[in-house]
Amino acid sequence: MEEPHRLELARRPARQDIDMDLLTALQSESYAINFPEQTFREALFRPWLSSGIRRGEVWIYTLDGTMVGWLWLDLQRPRRQAHIVHVQVATANWGRGLGRWIVEDAIAQARAIGRSRMTLSVTKANARAMALYESLGFQVLEDQGDRQMMVLRL
Repeated sequence: MEEPHRLELARRPARQDIDMDLLTALQSESYAINFPEQTFREALFRPWLSSGIRRGEVWIYTLDGTMVGWLWLDLQRPRRQAHIVHVQVATANWGRGLGRWIVEDAIAQARAIGRSRMTLSVTKANARAMALYESLGFQVLEDQGDRQMMVLRL
């Protein structure tokens, strides 16, 4: 596996004017992988994503100036919690360690502001994501049928 040089991978806040179309396209791709029997509804996703961008919760990750992934990190949770709403690496960049780097960055952001735990929800069919989260120390908190809620104590 090619490991990205950490100084080359950059994070910036998402912007509606330049990122909305690409993030929507990536989400559509992710949705097809995680929920193949369902239809992605762009008309519902765009306002939801827009709200996260306005709150400063959505981050774009670039490698050598090219967008390779994104993260939606909710740090407004009660009781010192953080929640990964969404994390995604563009499929052309799978297998390079970028997903791990992005999740580790989310963990670092949460720790930096004193959060004591991080949660996320993952579809059981997404074996790659589940393996990544487990390798980082996330544990199953609740089985929700086709999904599971996972937690990491910070």
